[in-house]
Amino acid sequence: MLPFSSISVAFITGLTSGGFSCAAIQGGLLSSSLSKIPQKGLGLAAFLGSKLIAYVVLGAILGALGGTLQISLQTQAFLQIGAGLYMLASAANLLELHPIFRYTVITPPRFIYRFIKSTTKTESVFTPALLGAFTVFLPCGVTQGMMILALSSGSALSGAGILGAFIIGTMPQFIALGIAFGTMMSNTIFKTAASLAVVYVGLVAINTGQILRGSPHTFQNYVYVIRQSEPTGQLAEVLNGVQEVKAEVSTHGYKMSSNVLKAGVPVQLRLVSEKAEGCARAFSIPSLGISMLLPETGEKTITFTPSKKGLLTYSCNMGMYTGSFQVI
Repeated sequence: MLPFSSISVAFITGLTSGGFSCAAIQGGLLSSSLSKIPQKGLGLAAFLGSKLIAYVVLGAILGALGGTLQISLQTQAFLQIGAGLYMLASAANLLELHPIFRYTVITPPRFIYRFIKSTTKTESVFTPALLGAFTVFLPCGVTQGMMILALSSGSALSGAGILGAFIIGTMPQFIALGIAFGTMMSNTIFKTAASLAVVYVGLVAINTGQILRGSPHTFQNYVYVIRQSEPTGQLAEVLNGVQEVKAEVSTHGYKMSSNVLKAGVPVQLRLVSEKAEGCARAFSIPSLGISMLLPETGEKTITFTPSKKGLLTYSCNMGMYTGSFQVI
């Protein structure tokens, strides 16, 4: 089944930061291909259609490859952090903060550039269609982050859905760019907005990686520490020497019956899912090395003993739906 939550995130990312970032990287290619043909609307449709097909195929390949590799949570975490750092460097390159950030641009082999250059001289609608497919060789930092997400999905269908949704999300910006040609690319306000959007997504990716690592250094934990100094919430009920906690699992995350635990006392966590879809089914407590795939509808139980005081973070395996117990 497709992870609809991951696909919705991919679509929203494409609609916001991804669209701006991709337009900044690939906008010149679109503009040059459209400038050579009289049927601008048809050329734009050909460019976007072939681009969508190419990325869906790429997503399927990456997802299938990820399923074969069986990527661990720790590997996913470092991939997310790496993608986030790359996005920050890409934003710095867009803003021209320092010449060193030019090296963050991943370039394809020269023969591809020569082929693209020769192809843009023709006047056929075939030209924008071909160049749209070739954008897989010119990914921006955000696109590469989505590729990592497709890879970590472990499924050809999921990978295709993630990259397909992302590219559909970027289409409004490319349609606007096709209408305006290249004028937006020289606009300082546009470049700054695109860069800030990439920075935001990069920070979110790094934070997600930290969550998957089970690190206490996350934005959620920092906010928690700033806002609270005393334990608040529902203390878990102890029956026969075991702390009993029930978690209601839905497509939108987790709802715990208790969020305060006592250190050194065993915990029995009942995870009850009801028509749960997407990555919420993949429940994990990273710092304890716990990872479990839940049924769409059903119940599973996890037993563990918290040993350290502080926050004990739990999340889905994508780091999208998170929460924490306060251990006292």
